[in-house]
Amino acid sequence: MTPESVVSLIAEIEAEDRLDFGDLALCENEARSLMANHFCELDRKLAEHGLTTEARLEIMAAIAAHTMVENMVLHLGHLRSAAGQADFRGWMRRHGLG
Repeated sequence: MTPESVVSLIAEIEAEDRLDFGDLALCENEARSLMANHFCELDRKLAEHGLTTEARLEIMAAIAAHTMVENMVLHLGHLRSAAGQADFRGWMRRHGLG
């Protein structure tokens, strides 16, 4: 795993699910590189502490799942805002929840 390979995979994922970087000070590539470098550094440190590949993968999966839950909570909070009420109802219907 290298930062470059992770950046490439992130870009492939984002091709299907575009992110809105809007008014952020980071461009898409900078954000991908920042996170890819962080994950690779974390993997390196876990390996240095003797964790097996399987244990490191499990930790990375837990981090990714936590981040997805956090993202969902933030996204739902945005959709629930006064400006997003219609979007929230639409999101709920699209996911069979309303």
